[in-house]
Amino acid sequence: MPAAVACLLVLVVALQGGERLRKTDLVRLLSSVTLAPDELAALIRRNCLSFTPSGRDRADFVALGAGPVVLREIDACVRRGGAPRPAPTPARPTPVATPAPLPVPRSPVSGVRTGFVLGVGQHAAVGMRPTHALLFEVRDTVGAAVGGQEVRLGATNGHLTATRLVTDTNGHVEVDLTLGPRVGPVQVSATVGAIERQATLYAEPGPAVQLAVRCGDAMLGARVAFAPRGVVVLRVSAQDGFANAAPVTGLQAAPGDRGVLRIAFVGTDASGTLVRVEPRDEGSTSLVIVASGQRRDLSVTVAKQPPPGIALCP
Repeated sequence: MPAAVACLLVLVVALQGGERLRKTDLVRLLSSVTLAPDELAALIRRNCLSFTPSGRDRADFVALGAGPVVLREIDACVRRGGAPRPAPTPARPTPVATPAPLPVPRSPVSGVRTGFVLGVGQHAAVGMRPTHALLFEVRDTVGAAVGGQEVRLGATNGHLTATRLVTDTNGHVEVDLTLGPRVGPVQVSATVGAIERQATLYAEPGPAVQLAVRCGDAMLGARVAFAPRGVVVLRVSAQDGFANAAPVTGLQAAPGDRGVLRIAFVGTDASGTLVRVEPRDEGSTSLVIVASGQRRDLSVTVAKQPPPGIALCP
């Protein structure tokens, strides 16, 4: 029998008596081919260790061939504080619990891979949600999706249904956003820890809900007076439900009595949309202006001296 094998057998026999394994003993046993991994694991479970392995010790054990079974018993011994486990009695064997796996540390959130990935730059009407979802994504420094991560949200010129969301298993949160009330940029911010990202969308005017008619700088009410035999320019504008200027389309104008009032021009110039009217004979009539799906009715009096309480235009 070779001397090395004989020494190893002497060591194993000695350890059968319950002595704890020293580092040199464990190195010698791992270097040997005499013991199978299960036999060595059973020996460690029975005797435990007389030392606490460092990270370098564990690396050396792996290099010498320590597999998962042996490493698991080493970890179990360390958690028991180095005390050897009592040998089970034949009558009532002690069950051996499988140790829980050690938690795997998560990589930190990446500032490069985290940000808005869908829905940025969209245009939609004020008071409406964007056509496509605004999606924010959180990934770690190795590129993996980070689920269960809280994201704080904020918006300027927009309304958020929720300001705190948690990412799903794909690392995503979907931002529920309503644009407006003002026409123009809508800024959305998303913050994860110290990382903050911005997305810009654009609010457009909504559908017109009313028409406004001006004579010069004065806004006209339901009744207006014109001097006869002149020319009057009426400026027409539209507003949406949030008082934003809306496009004026399909402009039309018609008087009730062409002998009192004549429509000379309907269209646009450099200043906007207008209706040019020519008051004729003195009298009263109606003026209907239609644009952008809305209608405005004016009661018009043509007279040299307007009746009390009626503004003269111009």
